[in-house]
Amino acid sequence: MKFIIRAVIAISLIAMFTACSDDEKVTEPTITEAGSITVQDQMISQNILIVKSITVEKDAWVVIHADKNGGPDVPEIISQPVFVKAGTSNDIMVPLTSNAQMLGTNNQLWVMLHTDDGQLGSYEFDGSNGLDAPLEYTTGGIILKAITVTPTTITVSAQSVTNSVTLSVNAATDGWIVIHNSNSDGSIITQSIIGKAAVKAGLNQNIVVQLDNNITIGSGKKIYPMVHIDNEPKGVYNFPGVDAPEVFGFDEFGIPKVIVTSFNTI
Repeated sequence: MKFIIRAVIAISLIAMFTACSDDEKVTEPTITEAGSITVQDQMISQNILIVKSITVEKDAWVVIHADKNGGPDVPEIISQPVFVKAGTSNDIMVPLTSNAQMLGTNNQLWVMLHTDDGQLGSYEFDGSNGLDAPLEYTTGGIILKAITVTPTTITVSAQSVTNSVTLSVNAATDGWIVIHNSNSDGSIITQSIIGKAAVKAGLNQNIVVQLDNNITIGSGKKIYPMVHIDNEPKGVYNFPGVDAPEVFGFDEFGIPKVIVTSFNTI
């Protein structure tokens, strides 16, 4: 009889994670509790994903998994585990971590709920220890949502630069488009900018960025537009300071990737 019960549990777990690859079998039970996630595809700022709402009967965790073969890559997570209290929570900010190096190649992510049943207030799920297991809907099935995240983008073409640069920005949040000049070898001069303009969240088309002191740049020069966020006080460019460069994902060293592009003057 015990053998039959164990066999039934094993079959149930395989069915719940069929989207995961064969080498990622999750061997522990899920916890059946009422719960729900409301989250949408979104353009993210500063590598932070926003979950519109979460409802759970007991205290829980929300985490983000990378996508693998059309399902969540478990047990590894690519976010900080964020604690949510029993009840309904709105606009939950879930910061991604340096494990999110796939962004830019695969932008599908999985938002998942876990119980908090081990050491309270400490996320302990590792796929085998029986702690903080994935939550299930009361009707069955793990509580998770697949979403696609996208970055802020800059669109600019090669152009003659006489006192200004014209470009477009699709921004995740209010911010700044700033212009960096280049060194003689074409590398970016990061210490200073030669022009800036405010941008609003959403699509900002054909922005004309006036250059400082009526700068005119000759042909064959590489110019670097970069996006910064606009923190308090709003409408005042503060960098170095709180108006940090906008980022999306991480490089192989775990450093956030700055939203910057380049073009050559003609």
